[in-house]
Amino acid sequence: MENHRILMLGCSGSGKSTLTRELIKSFKLPVLHLDRIWHTTNYDDEGVQLLRQTQINFINHNENFIIDGNYSGTMDLRIPYANLIIWFRVPRCVSMYRVIKRTVKGKLGLEKRSDMADEFKEKFDREYFDFLKFVWNFERDNTPKLEAALAKRNPDCKLVIIKNKKDKAAFLKEFEMK
Repeated sequence: MENHRILMLGCSGSGKSTLTRELIKSFKLPVLHLDRIWHTTNYDDEGVQLLRQTQINFINHNENFIIDGNYSGTMDLRIPYANLIIWFRVPRCVSMYRVIKRTVKGKLGLEKRSDMADEFKEKFDREYFDFLKFVWNFERDNTPKLEAALAKRNPDCKLVIIKNKKDKAAFLKEFEMK
């Protein structure tokens, strides 16, 4: 098997975790879902340290991997080790729809997210609406950070940008042929 050290980046609801699940079915790669770590913390400095240390340990103990999650404050840990970065840049309306849909499904007990901490429970409160605002403004507020971080990647690290289902299908076809 080719050495795969894959990072999934992009807005919430863009498709990172869905593609991660598809890839691990076929390739049995170890996966680290950053949301599973972050959402077990109190979202404080201690939580940031846990998120950072968990990534360091995961990278050090796995030759091949997928790390699913944006968390721009810790990209400096991941990007130097990646040989493939998949950046989801879907329209914000698509991300918003998917986020709201998965929230409703979760509330109705129709879906359990394997990429999210078991303790995490979304509520329709101020925090949730702030999160929706974050999703809506993600491209504007986070693209410059992503571009700056990606500019520092190794020259042998391939960058794939997925904007829609057609891009995703083309990527999967190429990836599975390797």
